[in-house]
This record gives sequence, C-alpha cells and structure tokens, in this order.
Amino acid sequence: MLPVDLQILKYIFFEKPIYHYKIKPYLKWSHYQRLEEQLNEYKRDPRMIYQPLEELEYTIFDLETTGFIPEIGHEIISIGAVRIQGFSSCSRKTFHQVIRPIRPVNNQTLRLTGLTRERLNNASPFIDGFQNFLDYSEGSVLVAHPAKFDMRFLQAMLKRWKLPDYYPPVIDSHLLAQWLLPADKHQLDPLLKYFGIEKRDRHHALNDAIMTAELFRQLLYMTLNRHIETFGELDKILQKHKKAKQEK
Repeated sequence: MLPVDLQILKYIFFEKPIYHYKIKPYLKWSHYQRLEEQLNEYKRDPRMIYQPLEELEYTIFDLETTGFIPEIGHEIISIGAVRIQGFSSCSRKTFHQVIRPIRPVNNQTLRLTGLTRERLNNASPFIDGFQNFLDYSEGSVLVAHPAKFDMRFLQAMLKRWKLPDYYPPVIDSHLLAQWLLPADKHQLDPLLKYFGIEKRDRHHALNDAIMTAELFRQLLYMTLNRHIETFGELDKILQKHKKAKQEK
C-alpha cells in the first residue's frame, strides 16, 4: 500500500476527476434533487435541547467504509442503525443499507465486512442509501462510537456528491464513555466487556450499531444518575469535556 501522502496525490490528480465523472449522471436524477432539497431545508428542532434524555428518540448508527480517510476517496459501503426511545429495547426498528461504491473495493475490505462484490454491485448508490437513512433517522438524535469518525465520513461523502452539509444533533458515545469512565478503555470491545453486553460479529454495520445501542443505554443510565436530565445539559458537558481534552 502506498504511503498516505502519495495516496493523497494519486487521488487528487488521477482518481478524483474520474470519480466526479462517474457520479455526474446521478446528479440529474430526481432522487438526487429530492435529497438536495431536503438537506437544504433541514433544521434542528430548537426545542430538543430542553427535552428529557429518557424521552428523546435516538438513532444509533455505524458505518462500514473502504478505508479511514474519506478525503482521499474512501467510501461508505454500508450503514447499520437502531432507533430507540430512551431506555426501550434495542431490538426494534433496525436499519441496514448496503451502498454501491464508485471505486473498486479491495479483498481485505471484503473479508473484513463479509460483503461480496456481487452484493455491492447490486446495491443502491450513496444518494439513495443516505436518503433512506435520513428518512429513518428523522426527528432523532444520532449516536455513534466515535461520532467524530462517522459524522466526518458522512460530511465528506456529501461534499463529494456536491450535496449540502448535514449537521443533526449528535451524541458521541465514545466521548460520553470518556467522561463517565475516565480510568477505563473506551473502544467498543472493552466497553462491551465492562458492561457484560453480548458480543456479535464485528465489522458488520448493523451488528456494531446494535452493540453500540446496548452500550449507549448503559451510559444513559449513568448520565441520569449524575443528574444530567436534558439533551442540552449533556451536550454542554460533552463539549466542555472535548475542549478540555484538546487543550491538554
């Protein structure tokens, strides 16, 4: 594999123009125009910051990608999600969408995710997959572990497809775990073990989303026990914690 700096140059000068050429036909689709319009009109509900945490609806989601750096052309190839309200069961309202990539996917990624070339080739393009996710998660708070990775990837994909930015309300469960359990490891696997959560096959977007949802429920209990009651209160604390970490 090429060093990252060479991958960046390769993408900018060779692969990016080809990528844009390949997505150009999609930009004329009515699906694309609907998504563009919906993102342009998207606004957060200002009342959400006052809502009690146990009454909010959450969409806990996970992405499977072809790499870690969307800025050099890595893509989302599946989205898994679970929608819950407060402490409700994580077994209902699941979402799983495989997404057809523009660039070829290497064998290592196929082995890791369990996806096949045939399934990817027959999947929906990103604009349809993201539209389905947007419809599924409408009116909820997004949760991911860590959200900074997943949201960065979504934003980069939207930019690549020449779509408007998307800034929904988000809780980073990784950051929340750091605040609640400062002495522990905060990757998903150690936290699953800590809380005794059943471990499913990893690197499957829906499985990872279900496990993260079970973890988030435990973290939500701990948050309420610290007398943090509304989304606005929690968001303020997590932003403060994030800033303190950055200043260290």
